[in-house]
Amino acid sequence: MRQSTRAMTRPSLTLSVLAIVAGIGPASAGITFGPVRSQPGESVRLVTHSETPGGTLERSLDGKPRKGTITITRDRELTWTFRDPAADGTKRGMVRVTKLTTSSKSVIAGKEEKSTDSIPLTGKMFAMSKPPKGAWKFELDGSVPYTRVTNEIDELTVYLQRAWWPAREINLGDSWEFDPAWIKMIIEKDLAKAQTIGTMRLRQIRRGEKRQIAIIDVTVRSTGADFQADGSEASAAIELTGQITVNLDTMLDESLELKGTLTSNSSKPGESTKLKLPISLVVTKSFVIDGPMP
Repeated sequence: MRQSTRAMTRPSLTLSVLAIVAGIGPASAGITFGPVRSQPGESVRLVTHSETPGGTLERSLDGKPRKGTITITRDRELTWTFRDPAADGTKRGMVRVTKLTTSSKSVIAGKEEKSTDSIPLTGKMFAMSKPPKGAWKFELDGSVPYTRVTNEIDELTVYLQRAWWPAREINLGDSWEFDPAWIKMIIEKDLAKAQTIGTMRLRQIRRGEKRQIAIIDVTVRSTGADFQADGSEASAAIELTGQITVNLDTMLDESLELKGTLTSNSSKPGESTKLKLPISLVVTKSFVIDGPMP
């Protein structure tokens, strides 16, 4: 009887293991990222927060160095609502700006300086459109001076044009390059002309009863320099690492978390400035019903 029991147990155990393996098999299957799948009446709320805790700076004027600390905080909150395309295929939508603020605090040689800049777009709602062969355009109502918000409009345009996902099936462990221009813009606008490389890697797929998500490792590296005829020069470098969480049921990238360091140097005859800023960036997205359009 013992031999018979063992003979039956081993095949049963083997079958159980095979069943478990079969059950986790789909988790390692390839996936293809696509456009966000929203429900009628849903908008997407985008919230970004970046800060530089523990930043240091060193200024030298006529050979006299002065050291200090600096903290820069940027907050963005917007709600996007996309409408059905026009008859000619033009994409249409609205964006409501709840918050666009930048604040900084520096202490140099015991002297403290603070500043807070709330962009005029705050509290505004305006239309956006993109013809089939054109670029995204924003229709401001004239109440905001365009030159004052050019950088912010550029940031919104870069966000809409971002293409982070390859047009192919991705398997666990696969890596690909992406253009991190939008990340670069919301962290430090002085890096606009810097050479930037971004890479992503599909690290994990988690499947639960209510949703399935992809965990993606992210690395961003950027370096740049600018030299002028008058002898002034500037350089900057940044390195960030972190992860993105994508809801595979809706294709919404629900969170992006990055940490790293930004260093920059600028100088002109008789004056120089060095910065070292630890960076923390958190971006979250969620669906909301109370969008800017009915």
